[in-house]
Amino acid sequence: MLKKLKKCYLYFITLPDRLYPFANKINGHIVRGQKSYLKAVNEAFKIKKGHFGYALLFYRGTFHFIGALLFIVSITLISKQFFNSDTALYFLLASAIFALTYQEFYLHPKKYKQITQKGILDWMTWVIPMVVYLVLFFY
Repeated sequence: MLKKLKKCYLYFITLPDRLYPFANKINGHIVRGQKSYLKAVNEAFKIKKGHFGYALLFYRGTFHFIGALLFIVSITLISKQFFNSDTALYFLLASAIFALTYQEFYLHPKKYKQITQKGILDWMTWVIPMVVYLVLFFY
């Protein structure tokens, strides 16, 4: 079961890599998707270690924002359908924020050598929509 959860987690965190729409030339061949994404990351890291550059940062941030919106819709539906409670929604959002904090400030720096600035930006991209949702609809 834990192995399946890890595989699912890896699938979702690499989704932007696999869907990367911009082309890059590798060994004379034009490629898209994960190979193109990895080349763009490697080129950005050559300029400054740990920095993606503005284009990749915007691209990944867009995926984070869309993921945050999908997550908000999903947990709202889950909390209403299965628990019929706003308290469940608060609990699920708080749990998600805790998990994101752990992921962005402990797990990713340790596993992927992610710099703190990127962790802060990723965390804000996920958490700000959740907070705005709570303030607009439940406060």
